[in-house]
Amino acid sequence: MKTLLCVGDSHARLIGQKPDGGDFRYARVSVTAVNGFDTANVISIKGATAAGFYPKNDRKSSYSRAARAIKRLDPAAICFGFGQVDAELSCYFVAFRDNIRLEDAITAKLEAQKRYLEACKEVAGNRAIVIKGLNTATIQDPKDLRKMLHRRIRTRLQAPRGQFTRRADELGITIQRHWDINAELSSGLKEKSRALGLPYFDLRDVTGSEDNPGLSKPEYCVGGGDVHLRQSALVEDMFSRALAKAVQSTKTVPTP
Repeated sequence: MKTLLCVGDSHARLIGQKPDGGDFRYARVSVTAVNGFDTANVISIKGATAAGFYPKNDRKSSYSRAARAIKRLDPAAICFGFGQVDAELSCYFVAFRDNIRLEDAITAKLEAQKRYLEACKEVAGNRAIVIKGLNTATIQDPKDLRKMLHRRIRTRLQAPRGQFTRRADELGITIQRHWDINAELSSGLKEKSRALGLPYFDLRDVTGSEDNPGLSKPEYCVGGGDVHLRQSALVEDMFSRALAKAVQSTKTVPTP
């Protein structure tokens, strides 16, 4: 049986269900077929999947979870999905936490992408791997962006509301900047993946706005501050087709 493993955060599509009687809490089997594979398993790791993705003595780390899944499932190929939390939100968090310019936080994240990709290669061993890029951003309203900053960052840093708001203004966090960061990090990941010879795909040509490459088209935005693409059969089908095409371009997928 030829098995595919998808490792990512909640933005890793191919939404699946846990097998009956399954005791491996990270594994779900996709109900969306991927051409060339008997089964597609999905591991959704909460939070940042790339920020701490490197070998370390921590069983709860994203790297350790992925390594255990690979050992247990022994997939023929692995798709690593760059986490959405590793994008815009991660840049904001680093800028607030380290009291640095937003531009410097973005640069640091771009430089860390190569380490992430090399860690993906390491944990995969001799298996074929594919990199899924960032989804386009779905937040359209500046008020929803500010609410997300307060909910996801201010509470974690335990910063006073007024002080946090002033700092956000100083950093120049706007809705347009949010979309621009998404596009910039996406381009960086794509370039680094190809430089390392890793097949890469994303859904941006279909979901992205023509006027703002980092923003999703309205039909793919849920609204209300939700950062996920609207779940639909079309998105699932796009993911499976693009993934199958990318995997077929690899040279190391074992024959069944």
